[in-house]
Amino acid sequence: MTSAKPCTHSNMDPVADYLKQIGRHPLLTATEEIEYSRQIQAMLALQAEHPDQSTHTRQQRVIIRRGQRAKEQMIIRNLRLVVTIAKKYVKRCTTMEMLDLVQDGNMGLARATELFDPSRGYKFSTYAYWWIRQSISRGLQDRDRMIRLPIHRHEKVIKARSYMNHQLAMTGKMPTIAECAAAIDANPAELQASLVMAQDVCSLDAKASGKEDLSPILDLIPDPASLHKDDDFIVERDILHDAINMLSREEQDIVRRYNGLGGEPRTTLGKLGEEHGVSRQAISNKHTRAMNKIRQQIGRLTNERLRDGF
Repeated sequence: MTSAKPCTHSNMDPVADYLKQIGRHPLLTATEEIEYSRQIQAMLALQAEHPDQSTHTRQQRVIIRRGQRAKEQMIIRNLRLVVTIAKKYVKRCTTMEMLDLVQDGNMGLARATELFDPSRGYKFSTYAYWWIRQSISRGLQDRDRMIRLPIHRHEKVIKARSYMNHQLAMTGKMPTIAECAAAIDANPAELQASLVMAQDVCSLDAKASGKEDLSPILDLIPDPASLHKDDDFIVERDILHDAINMLSREEQDIVRRYNGLGGEPRTTLGKLGEEHGVSRQAISNKHTRAMNKIRQQIGRLTNERLRDGF
């Protein structure tokens, strides 16, 4: 019976290997946090006062070496915090990997060690959290997208998407661009452009669904010269069709027959009421409620296409 081969660095997943390495270092105690932070502050104060290293005395060089070791320990023993925060941003990535996020987060962690003031009484992890998160966010904005948005516009996009999802969950209706812009204090035209530019970018040579036997996306894009003038009508018809299909079967029957859709002759409310076993007024009320639902769904579907840039 053969025994399992030991896991080496070469056959381990890079993330698992990294977690294994940083897991060897224990977390800092409260006393160590304070002591290391004071040593780092002493080093930085000395370097600011005497930037020329050639003039340092023996005691000053000891302070600098002690501060450098303290900073190294502060970073190494808080690397697990960076990984924890980076995991929350993985779903936002389009091209960056988990370790790319960790690398950005480590830069924020290093900055936090230099600015942390233990005399204020809070833990280092609480203070470092903001710096790590900010560093990861900036890395995503700078390097993850083909089209880079300015930071303030990227933040507006995040707020707008959050508002859209919240309103859709609460009301069942997708808010318009104007409503989103008013809610997050943004310019509607600029917000619309930002939402379009914030979409994921893919290669035209990529397969339609990632399978080798399918045509590339380029082959599925219609030729603008072959488009007809009634394309807008076709889009509106499709949206209306989808909106009606979201109704109950009874509501669909009332709407289609009363309005003469699908090639059927129009049916009066009185006759529909007789067939459904209710009064003409009851059928009229059902038709009104169904039409209100259709208007809401048309607004939501239209705004979804606008949000996605179609």
